[in-house]
Amino acid sequence: MAAPMDLELLTSSDAETTLIAGSLVDIGCCPRCVLRYLGEKRPWVYKANQEDLRKLVCKLCEEDDLSTYGSSGTTPCPVCLGILEDFCGTDFLQKIKQCVDKNGYEFVNYQCSLSLPVSNILREHALTLHLGNKFDFAYHGLDDEAIPSVKDIWKWFSGPELSRILGSSFQLKSQFDISVNFTHDDAERECNFLLDVQPHIFRRRKVKKFDFETFTRTNVAKAVREISDGKFQECYTCPPARPANKCRYQLGCSHESVFIAGRYNKYSRHLSQTPWIVDGGRKSETSVQELLCEIILDKFKPTDHKLSSSGREDVDVRMLGTGRPFVVELINPHVVKFSAEDLKTIQQDTNSLTKDVAISDLQIVPREDTANLKEGEIEKSKSYSALCWSETELQQEQLDKLKELTDLKLDQKTPLRVLHRRPLASRVRVIHNMHAEKVDKHHFRLYLSTQAGTYIKEFVHGDFGRTTPNLSILLGVECDILELDVEAVNVEWPPRLS
Repeated sequence: MAAPMDLELLTSSDAETTLIAGSLVDIGCCPRCVLRYLGEKRPWVYKANQEDLRKLVCKLCEEDDLSTYGSSGTTPCPVCLGILEDFCGTDFLQKIKQCVDKNGYEFVNYQCSLSLPVSNILREHALTLHLGNKFDFAYHGLDDEAIPSVKDIWKWFSGPELSRILGSSFQLKSQFDISVNFTHDDAERECNFLLDVQPHIFRRRKVKKFDFETFTRTNVAKAVREISDGKFQECYTCPPARPANKCRYQLGCSHESVFIAGRYNKYSRHLSQTPWIVDGGRKSETSVQELLCEIILDKFKPTDHKLSSSGREDVDVRMLGTGRPFVVELINPHVVKFSAEDLKTIQQDTNSLTKDVAISDLQIVPREDTANLKEGEIEKSKSYSALCWSETELQQEQLDKLKELTDLKLDQKTPLRVLHRRPLASRVRVIHNMHAEKVDKHHFRLYLSTQAGTYIKEFVHGDFGRTTPNLSILLGVECDILELDVEAVNVEWPPRLS
């Protein structure tokens, strides 16, 4: 361990150092807080074990023995609340590793999110005011960066050691996050005076469905900045009092969402895209989402997932051609290391599950690329084929007249069949081109290329006049639709893999 003269402190003499160090020890500050409030900012100094740091502080105080200082069983440090004493060592880091191992995460590297009790802000400010008043010669005019924070010290020690224990590298920004949340039983009580002094700053913030919090690090820090030093010292003990108990902690792990993109085909006329549940009961045995996601979920092991696609087809509509682009957001996945070959195997295994759904072009994509789905849903064209019925026989010559209609504008009100779940609105949609082929006396097949979002069924039968013009008007005979297929969703995303 370095001798005291090797330290880089804000004091200008050994006498000043001894005076301030002794005062910090009398207040109850732990060795690491003594050093940081003396201005030592070099990370390697704080990596020593607690006993070596205790001995160093004894030398700074010019005391051969401070028998009870820094020993277990004493009250926690009044500034860091014990975080830099009891939770800044290998034993605590092993508990973090146990948490990671227990949750079964696979990760490339990690980041560590440290959350401190809100009362830490008050206690640090109280100590800074006390030192400024008592030792103006050392603390006058110091900026906020002069004293390393609790988070800085904790990460300087814990970062390299935790990397060694986990066998993984620490990154400032990583998809895998280890959260260490420290709380203190008296934190809210200590902050309560701020409600009277700065009531305009505090509004209860909803945390969970039935849980609220009044004090956050953001609003407490704002209140401390705005309150005068005199008022603060009138309302809060300076220097901060020794706490009766140390912090509690909660460990957690989470992984950023992974996005799996591809295309799906649907060959059944009895399959909804998402689980079809009405009044708590299932209306169909399964869905495109469940068939598509079954093996993906088994492999990636996410906490939850969401399926998004470039539009959607009705239960009785097939999705043919090259398929419909989709993205599955895998929320908090526990397994993430998959090669292109692994994804190809997942695709093949999924396609062997059923004949009703097939997927292709399966790949992992970045979050920002998923915006292409919405673009396709709104801006791109789609192609359809429909088996239609006419009340009277139509000749091919009559059907051929449809070829002459290009970029036909439709006024479409929200269809009656979806009015229970969508707001009433009028929309203009465009049919770019269409043609029809006679099948028999009362049937023909219609082929269309349309703007995304066009209601095809309503264009054919008119929906009691809610879509105009419609096929019945254009052909001069009542028409209805028997079968509808999506032939193409013209979105060139995700990239084709074969």
